[in-house]
Amino acid sequence: MNKQLTGIGKAVIAIVSIAHLIFTNIHVKALLLLEHEMCGFVMFLFVLMGLVALFESTRIKKNEKAERIFTALICFIAAGLGLYLVAIYRNAISVQRSLDVNVVRNAVTFSIGIILAYVVSGILMIAGLIKNR
Repeated sequence: MNKQLTGIGKAVIAIVSIAHLIFTNIHVKALLLLEHEMCGFVMFLFVLMGLVALFESTRIKKNEKAERIFTALICFIAAGLGLYLVAIYRNAISVQRSLDVNVVRNAVTFSIGIILAYVVSGILMIAGLIKNR
């Protein structure tokens, strides 16, 4: 059962991190409208941590607990960066008057989906460890 949970987590990480990279233009369209100077850097870190999670998930061997824990940690860090980016988006929606709100809302929805996938992946990695005991 723990192999299944870890395998599902690895699959979700692979699909989400590559999809996130492919559809980064959703973020870029929103970021070009924002007046926040850190939003591009936070978006870059969000995408980068997803790719790091993908790399780390490929390193997981059969009974390696440390690699599963580290992959779950990277997933949670990616989710945290995503939450920070969503906070920047929401702040811009409430503060900036001349903003195409629909573009930014699309980026918020996309980000929340990615965040949820990383959180689920991290939980699956931890659940696979707990089931292994």
